[in-house]
Amino acid sequence: MVFSEPAGEVLDPCAEDLIQSLRAFGYDLPTALADLIDNSIAAGATTVRIAHCSDAGAAWVGILDDGRGMSEDELRDAMRFARNPTAARTANDLGRFGLGLKTASLSQVRRVTVLTRKHHGTLYARTWDIDHVFEQRQWRVITELDEGAAAIAEQLGFTSQGTLVLWRKTDRLGDGPGLSRRINEAGRELSLLFHRFVERGRLTLYLGGRGLSPMDPYLRRHPATQDRGFEDLEHGGHRIRLNPVVLPHPSRLSRSEITLASGPGGMQDRQGFYVYRGDRLVVAGGWLGLHGMHKSQPTRLARVAVDIPPEADLAWEVDVRKSSVRPPSMLERRMAEIAKDVRARSERVFAYRGAPTARSRAERDVHPVWHQVRRRGVSEYVVNREHPLVAAVLTGPNGEALEGVLHLVETTLPVETISQELMSSAPPNGPAAKEATDVEEVLATFRSMLTGLPKDPETRSVLLEALTKAEPFAMYPGLIQEVIESEEN
Repeated sequence: MVFSEPAGEVLDPCAEDLIQSLRAFGYDLPTALADLIDNSIAAGATTVRIAHCSDAGAAWVGILDDGRGMSEDELRDAMRFARNPTAARTANDLGRFGLGLKTASLSQVRRVTVLTRKHHGTLYARTWDIDHVFEQRQWRVITELDEGAAAIAEQLGFTSQGTLVLWRKTDRLGDGPGLSRRINEAGRELSLLFHRFVERGRLTLYLGGRGLSPMDPYLRRHPATQDRGFEDLEHGGHRIRLNPVVLPHPSRLSRSEITLASGPGGMQDRQGFYVYRGDRLVVAGGWLGLHGMHKSQPTRLARVAVDIPPEADLAWEVDVRKSSVRPPSMLERRMAEIAKDVRARSERVFAYRGAPTARSRAERDVHPVWHQVRRRGVSEYVVNREHPLVAAVLTGPNGEALEGVLHLVETTLPVETISQELMSSAPPNGPAAKEATDVEEVLATFRSMLTGLPKDPETRSVLLEALTKAEPFAMYPGLIQEVIESEEN
């Protein structure tokens, strides 16, 4: 039997209609800029600058990076709409669909020009202009660099390796003070979306001449933050890491800390899951549609960080804008259990006006440095001989001498002087400054102790576990885990 090819015809999309429709993907300014910064990170950039001009009739926005730059063929591919979303990606490639550069840019403006050069290479340029596509009625990209774009590139000092994405014809962004205000507001969101890259020194972001500081949504350095540790789940061969956190009661937060922990709708707006894709925050709050969960005032302190690798995009239904996800159904049950627990802890913080919640068994296993004892109705303080670090030294060759030193410290500890000092005065720079300094000192001490651990993997693992359960390191499990991972990498 012979099968014939079914009759058909080619129906190419109308270029002018489709390019106009692509503007309706739902980008706002922060997500559009974030998509371009993703491309810069994928190109190996360590610095990204966002500049703008708000002059009426001549407004523009420029995103300039110091990445590898592109050859002419690479630029041509980058300006082509769409690519295979199932293709393999490198670890730092935050793209997926091959639409971000074009759809993100054209969602905000009618003309986007990309200028790029490799090290000591030729400058190449391509421009998508919606009005030009309408005139030509073809997917026709402009290959010549116009004088206006060249002048802006010179103004920005773009003379070496990297890429400059230039937005013009700002019909949706507007111009004047309104444009400047929107750019500045977007900078705050970018400080949150890329906070891991910035705080770990992998990326420097500039808005105009101002460097953006990272916004930690978990206030990890606050001593009253409840960091519940990490839990790893597996799905489709990928490791999914969850880290539930409960923020301190608002009465224990400064105004700046409340601002850091808040979104447009306040702290209530930011509660929920924080989903990271390759360390880039793609979802900042919300309960991901899990059954029976919604945002409420008593649960506004509850947050759960979720790390997924870029290869898990399709399973998590990451959208083109990289701003929404849906967890795989097989993980929903455990994620809901974790969410219910952290929500309940948030409610208890309010019920007890910020008092600490009951300590779990794991928390009771933490080894304090000092013990309080009562003798003849008087409180005395002794060093905990079972503290892993103290016990390790006491069993060593100088243990007897150390025991004598500890006894001397205990018997001469000026308890009354310390008590009077605490009641009569605050730390010189205020409690918040003291707490921040203490955290830095704790982390520095932990790093120095890591270098002294034995290299033997089995012995090192045992000692490392004991070290993380010891006071004061056990107070900051999230930060300590980050130190361990950074040292191992």
